[in-house]
Amino acid sequence: MRQLHQAVAQAKSLHVREAAELLDVSEMTVRRDIRENEDILQFLGGHIVLADDGSHRAPYDLADAADRKRPAKQAACAACAPLLRPQQTVFLDCGTTVAHLVDLIPTDMDLTVICYALNIADMAVRRPNIRLVMLGGIYDGPTASFYPVHEDATLEAFAINCAFMSAAGVAPQLGATCTTFREAAVKRAAMARAQTSVLVVDRSKFGQVAAAAFAPLKNFARIATEDGLAPPETLFG
Repeated sequence: MRQLHQAVAQAKSLHVREAAELLDVSEMTVRRDIRENEDILQFLGGHIVLADDGSHRAPYDLADAADRKRPAKQAACAACAPLLRPQQTVFLDCGTTVAHLVDLIPTDMDLTVICYALNIADMAVRRPNIRLVMLGGIYDGPTASFYPVHEDATLEAFAINCAFMSAAGVAPQLGATCTTFREAAVKRAAMARAQTSVLVVDRSKFGQVAAAAFAPLKNFARIATEDGLAPPETLFG
């Protein structure tokens, strides 16, 4: 940390990859050590900056988020895997949680997958029996997602069997929330076209509230966590 702090102080910012090369460790190790010492160094996008330099920390860094609660996210998606059926049309939300569900889709399962996140599309396109529908728009780097300039009518052409939704926060009164209002609009549109919606989160999101509300908990048939699938009313009383 002393060596890294000195390098960042000298350069003002340092990419995570450069830090890993400097210290001869993995990028995951760098990210872990910084998360454990956030009073000294912090992430700004894919770069490392001093915690006290006055810069605003990025609200969401996809690469950093991917490392957090990985086993719990994988377990939550594993709980959703039995809900997948051949010939279905499913919506996969953005973020780093639902991405694990793509890994669990059998290679011989014929599915139509609708998404708007680059990381989801990059995984889905490698599956030979997945028909991929990518919602277009302006690319947003921090969330690795595309958001329409105007109202996107693409979803109106589809009847979605199941929408697997992510959230930055889950609270009894305010429901499921996310970090941006553009993201919330896409989420609401997808849920409106879905026969069933499942919220896929790890339990660290419980009690958290982000800026943009997109659905009350009653709008989800199930909530999938590392503990399995459960009706929303059983999780919060």
